[in-house]
Amino acid sequence: MKEYYLRSKNLSNSFLFILPLLVLYEIGMAFSGSNVKNSADVMVKTPLAFLGRYGSLTFNFIILIIAFVAVFRLEKKHKLNFRVYIPMFFEAFVYAIILGPLVGRAVAYFDQHFIADPMISGLWSQIILSVGAGVYEEIVFRLILLGGLNLLFIRVLRFRPIASVILSILIGAAAFSGIHYIGSLSDTFTSASFIFRFLAGAVLSAIFMFRGLGIAVYTHAIYDVMLVLRFMGD
Repeated sequence: MKEYYLRSKNLSNSFLFILPLLVLYEIGMAFSGSNVKNSADVMVKTPLAFLGRYGSLTFNFIILIIAFVAVFRLEKKHKLNFRVYIPMFFEAFVYAIILGPLVGRAVAYFDQHFIADPMISGLWSQIILSVGAGVYEEIVFRLILLGGLNLLFIRVLRFRPIASVILSILIGAAAFSGIHYIGSLSDTFTSASFIFRFLAGAVLSAIFMFRGLGIAVYTHAIYDVMLVLRFMGD
């Protein structure tokens, strides 16, 4: 179990684990022809906008380089084992099943109710956007923002680790909730929806901190896909 814990939390393993979701999202968006994109996706790719039509090519090249580096690092340490991704997937699946009811009960505690309805018609488009949300929102709000805040609080401001983790999670969860009210897919603000997403962000942040990026990404993506399938089936 200790070996699984370390391997599943490893950043190189996490990147290779989420690579199929990233490829699925990018191919799905390319074939859909839709201009509607996840806000976090736009944030990640905006720095490459000055390259024009070569921006996407550059982004794909960067992803390939990161993949090769991840494989090289794991192979060098003799820790490249794709079988670890199977229990990682099922672990994320369990978290995704628990996430909705857990956060829903917490929101109900405040005598409020919220159900996140899909904003775009079409099952395939919804699934692709859900996958993209899982990948890009976790990269932006957990890996970059949460990781950066935690580093700032500990290394620069000299906070105690537990205080740094708690404050980073709270700030990251607030930013994660707030982004859903910005952009082409923005929702109308309500206190119930903000609390729901804030608590979901806090849970995903805790998963990231203690179980790593890969499992956080899959938890988020699987939960969003299940939500879409449930809504479309009603």
